[in-house]
Amino acid sequence: MGQSVKSLRRCPLCAEPQWRAVFRRERHGVVWTLAHCLDCGLYFTDPLPTRDQMAQFYSGDYHAELRQPGAAEKEFGAKFHRYIVWIASYLPSGRCLDVGCATGLFPHMLRQKGYEAEGLELNPASAAWGARHYGVPVRCGKLEDAGDNQGAYDLITMTDVVEHTADPLEQLRLARRLLRPGGYLLVTFPNISSIESRYYRTLSRLLRRDVWLTCSAPYHTWEFTPATAARCFALAGFEIAGFRRSQLRQTLSGKLRILSLPVMPLRLSFAAHRWGTQMEFMLRRAAGED
Repeated sequence: MGQSVKSLRRCPLCAEPQWRAVFRRERHGVVWTLAHCLDCGLYFTDPLPTRDQMAQFYSGDYHAELRQPGAAEKEFGAKFHRYIVWIASYLPSGRCLDVGCATGLFPHMLRQKGYEAEGLELNPASAAWGARHYGVPVRCGKLEDAGDNQGAYDLITMTDVVEHTADPLEQLRLARRLLRPGGYLLVTFPNISSIESRYYRTLSRLLRRDVWLTCSAPYHTWEFTPATAARCFALAGFEIAGFRRSQLRQTLSGKLRILSLPVMPLRLSFAAHRWGTQMEFMLRRAAGED
């Protein structure tokens, strides 16, 4: 690694210095801490992964299992269909950008429903595969690279993406600049304070083992609650137009499946809509200057 990790002295959302460590895990030769800000309540990874580390996380074979015909459809097709139905209730047509589109299935499905959709993907192999397989415009790059399209989009989607970035608040602000006035942003990520997440956190503490399945540090730089998500959206210049919950899809086996039995009922649809770990936000670009 060309860069050394540095511990954060202040919360990256509110800049207050008071925070406490709630969990630690070792990955890639580094011990990472999940920190909890005592002022605003944000959970964040300390130290923040360097650019080199983040490039290592998401390069090479990342998404490799999805670069097979039918693989992405099996894994994400039903979820993306739900998203499109929800999107249509706010925006029946328009120009769309899917940020972190992986192999391009979501923009492909949007185009099938009449949207003018394109994708943006950091992994070059996945971007190339998606453009070739689905025939959709997929650019390889970061959101910062799309600055020439200011105000060009009616909808931007960031599904399970923003929490993987070095500065989620800045990414939301970048997305706002790319949206037309009144445009929409679909954002999804897990709730670190959900019933399921609190169960796995308690289980990890009791067993003294890392079984906190809903905590994704260091790959998630920030872990959100409904309150910290709302604060972040407001700071980025968005209004919450819609909110709903769903359940994370996880494949469990062996002892982990047995340990997870107490929270299995949360996967039932009626329970997931009320208490599910996954948070889904439909945001509207608020009025005002960028």
